[in-house]
Amino acid sequence: MGKFKLQTVLNHRERLESLAQQAHAAAQQKECVLLDRLAEKRLELSKLHEEFEVQQRLGLSAQEFVLYSNHIDHTLTILASLVEQWEAAREELECRRQALCKASQERRLLEKLKEKHLLDEQALARHQEAIQLDEIAVQHFKR
Repeated sequence: MGKFKLQTVLNHRERLESLAQQAHAAAQQKECVLLDRLAEKRLELSKLHEEFEVQQRLGLSAQEFVLYSNHIDHTLTILASLVEQWEAAREELECRRQALCKASQERRLLEKLKEKHLLDEQALARHQEAIQLDEIAVQHFKR
């Protein structure tokens, strides 16, 4: 049987798909980490608001009021930054997913070509065997 001439290309496509899978997994991990940090910061902000309201009811000095306000503002700034980072991570994840889909599609295409090549080789081998059997039968018949 003949060798599949595009085997090196198929091997390369498999490596590219593997790299795309790794990049996709890294992007997913990054998004998960950001989502966790975002949830933690939202919880922190919620607790901070509750604590601020309790302290307001009990009576706050002007300095404590300013400190709580600054802390809340700072937490909101961090939260906004995390939201931006998460949105960027989500976009990156989508790009990585599309790259992975493309790499998988290209690999599958070459695998189908390889399979077709093997089927053609098998058909050719069966055909040659049939020709040889016919020749043997003809030679045996001539005797």
